[in-house]
Amino acid sequence: MKKNDVLLVLWVIFGFVFVTAVDTILNFIIHLLYFSLVELGVSFLILTYLLPSITLVAYLFTSYFVVGKINRKSLKLELYKREFPKPLLVVLSLIIFILGPLTNWLSGLYSESISESHHGDIQSFLMFYGWFTAGFGISQMISLISLVIYLLIKLKDLNNN
Repeated sequence: MKKNDVLLVLWVIFGFVFVTAVDTILNFIIHLLYFSLVELGVSFLILTYLLPSITLVAYLFTSYFVVGKINRKSLKLELYKREFPKPLLVVLSLIIFILGPLTNWLSGLYSESISESHHGDIQSFLMFYGWFTAGFGISQMISLISLVIYLLIKLKDLNNN
C-alpha cells in the first residue's frame, strides 16, 4: 500500500471515531439529563415525550454545528497532505472507551434503583425507557439522512460551478 492509501484509510477511521465519540458524548449528557429529571420528580409520561425530543434537537444541533465548522474550515488541501491528528484520535478513542461503558453502567444502576422505589409506576417506566432508547436511534437516523441530503445538494452545487 502507498503512503497516500494508508493516510486515506486512517482519515476514514478517524471519521468513524470522531462520529462515535460525538455520539457517546451526546448519549452520556442526555442520560445525565434523564437521571436529573427523574430525581426532580418529573413523571415518566412527560419524559416519554420530552427526552426523545431533546435528543433529536441535540443531535440535529450538533450536526448543524459540525457542518458549519467544516464549511468555515474548508478543506482545500487533500487529506494526504494534512498532518494526521494522532493525539486527537487517542483522546476521542478514550472518550468512547470510558463514556460508553460508564453510561451503560450508570443507566443500569439507575434503572435498578428506580424499579425498587417506583413499584407501582413500573409500567410507565418501561414505556418511557422504550421511547427513550428509541429516541437515540431515530435521532441518529434523522441526523444522518439530513447530513446526506445536505451534502448531496452541496455536491450538486459544486459540480454545477
